[in-house]
Amino acid sequence: MQPPAQTRVFASLLDDVRESRPPQARQGTADPAFYTDERWFQAEQRKLFADTPLVVGHVSMLPNSGDHLVHDHSGKPILLVRGKDQKIRAFLNVCRHRGVRLSNADKVENRTTFVCPYHNWIYDLDGSLHKIPLKDECFDELDKDCLGLTELPLTILEGLILVSGTPTGSAALPNGMAELKEDFRAFGLAEHTFFRQSVTTKDANWKLIIEAFLDGYHVVRLHRKTVGPLFLDCVAKSERKGDNIISVVARQEFSDALSLPEQDWDLRHHASCAFFLYPNTTLIVHPDYISYLTLFPQSASKTVCVHGCLIPEPPQDEKAAAHWERAYSIIENGVFQAEDLFVCEQAQIGMRSGANEKLLFGTYESSIIDFHQILAEQLGPYQAQSG
Repeated sequence: MQPPAQTRVFASLLDDVRESRPPQARQGTADPAFYTDERWFQAEQRKLFADTPLVVGHVSMLPNSGDHLVHDHSGKPILLVRGKDQKIRAFLNVCRHRGVRLSNADKVENRTTFVCPYHNWIYDLDGSLHKIPLKDECFDELDKDCLGLTELPLTILEGLILVSGTPTGSAALPNGMAELKEDFRAFGLAEHTFFRQSVTTKDANWKLIIEAFLDGYHVVRLHRKTVGPLFLDCVAKSERKGDNIISVVARQEFSDALSLPEQDWDLRHHASCAFFLYPNTTLIVHPDYISYLTLFPQSASKTVCVHGCLIPEPPQDEKAAAHWERAYSIIENGVFQAEDLFVCEQAQIGMRSGANEKLLFGTYESSIIDFHQILAEQLGPYQAQSG
């Protein structure tokens, strides 16, 4: 069996260091309008997001029958529900009578049925229409079996829930994502449990945020007061897998692995592994927990950022809960919000300034070049939209 992709990338990075091999000399540029052009943004929405299954959460968010959550960030009103049969389904959060929302829950809640507040049509957890008040008087010829909730394509990849907002779309995973299953199993992704999630809106183009998590050049500089000292400077490597990217960034303990046999490598201890999952999710494996950052573009200059924290097991006591609260706060408030997302908003201001005719990407930012190539394969090379 072929080893997980991140193990191969880690092994290659070790060889690079042992043999003093320089990184592949790839450099590139981008037009600043790539991040501000509203017409190009609309093309992205149609071709990248409209029919593609997007990460909307983790199965551990809905542990019990009747647990449900509302997800509106993709522009479609999505209702995720765990049924009596324990199956997780996704529906449009829309009553089939007059189109009213069935749930406005701002967190996970539990119900036995969904009752429309307008006329009290009742739906079961599997989406079937259970009852219409005064049906014989109002809708005597209506077949309620044909008016269940509109189901959306859903697939689960090692605990990650991916949903397409288009009822006629496909639940098929994006190119190459299924091949990452062994990587996710190696880190126990499916066995992790949901701990905390934040939803914030940033004044930055979604691509700038993706790029911030593909760039190993900034780690010890931007994060010098937080996590930067934990990493070696620009000792990193990435590999494209279909339309996804696997990145390995060396931690200070990386040098210990140079003399260890493969069976003693610990990728959570010796490195930090990250996965760009097409088109809009970054999964980061920390030493003792996992973060996912999923981006939902609202315009060329505004993005909803969902940051979730997955931990190995539910906290068993107050001490454990306090530990995970601190860990989450450090990465959410100290690193992501105050540093990564902050500089993305600052960069967005610069995109419209006219200061730069082009942006530059150097050798240690080559993963961004891969990201741009993935987008170009879907959309074609960027061309300023006129008119």
